[in-house]
Amino acid sequence: MLPAAKQLALSPTQVSLNEPVRSNRPSPGRLSKGLHLATWALLALTLAAAPAVASSGDRQPSFHLCSNLCEVSQCEPHSPPIPLILRLFGWSCLDNCNYHCAHRLTNEADSGREQYHQFYGKWAFYRLGPIQEPLSVLASLGNLYVHYRGLKRVRRTVRPDNNLRPWLEGLAYIQINTWLWSTVFHARDTPITERLDYFSAMITIAFTLLYAIVRIFGIVTPKTISPLVYPVSSAVAIFVLWHFFYVLSFPHFPYGYHVGVAIVIGMIHNVLWLIWTLSFYVELPTVSINDTLLAWPEPYPPRNARASRRPAHATMPAILVGLTMAAMTFEILDFAPIYRFLDSHALWHLATIPLGEKWWEYMCADANELDGGLLGPFSSRIDKNTD
Repeated sequence: MLPAAKQLALSPTQVSLNEPVRSNRPSPGRLSKGLHLATWALLALTLAAAPAVASSGDRQPSFHLCSNLCEVSQCEPHSPPIPLILRLFGWSCLDNCNYHCAHRLTNEADSGREQYHQFYGKWAFYRLGPIQEPLSVLASLGNLYVHYRGLKRVRRTVRPDNNLRPWLEGLAYIQINTWLWSTVFHARDTPITERLDYFSAMITIAFTLLYAIVRIFGIVTPKTISPLVYPVSSAVAIFVLWHFFYVLSFPHFPYGYHVGVAIVIGMIHNVLWLIWTLSFYVELPTVSINDTLLAWPEPYPPRNARASRRPAHATMPAILVGLTMAAMTFEILDFAPIYRFLDSHALWHLATIPLGEKWWEYMCADANELDGGLLGPFSSRIDKNTD
């Protein structure tokens, strides 16, 4: 969840801290073909870990000149302190200088004398009081509320004896924690709030994958829990912990590597739900390994998904996966903020609000359909089309 300005040499008398600024955010042996691919993928991600130490804006000589002059004229011991509200949110005098210099240089980009730049990984945003990215903060709070509603929906519609309920409750708590730290991070970007935001998001992505695995492959059902739940859960947890220790071993946070790992995990999650939806319409091939036949599990055993009526929510995961991937284009675009307020990252967070609501509708309906309770908003409606 990231991401402008430039030029202009300022004299100490030209540095006005009342003028706002704009921004743009930023072993030997035979290996199988699959293992080869995994090895190359891991190598590519590791190479991506070479971090960018700075953004283009904070490498500009004019930005450094502006910031140094501001620091000399405004941050001396005898100078009046910056407003208390800024200090309460962790702003230092130098941070405040960088904020105003970034906006001054972005003004140059607005006038066509410069290109737009990011500063320390972010565009220049107009802050609201001490809040760095007001719209992203608002969108993060909206997502937090959606997952709080999801927690209430689980408790209201999924029976307490359904083994999937604790998993859904756990997912809700993890999501709430993630969006809480997203709110804090966008309110004030510091190394600590950045790590808490990124690591919380990684835990959410990993847990959503884990839930998809235990649900789709029947490791956890409303009535049973397979012993496989322990090694599978442990494997995911160990991988996440290893990832955290690995990225923290770098002198600078390896954004490219971290985001790459998150994308891979998210894509595995998406592919699983797409195949789950496809299994309603196509009999998926089986694989025989050492006389053991491996087949994709039925979505709602013991019913045959292609010989019985499909639940009304059968295609919902595929729809939501498609919409989520479409919304992710906002992250790829990463354009300079409109009026130094609305950027692609904020649009991504705004898009996940309705998507999160629909995911909770689906997951509760699915847990009830699997349980046979027909308590959820979708599970009470049956598609009349039959194969």
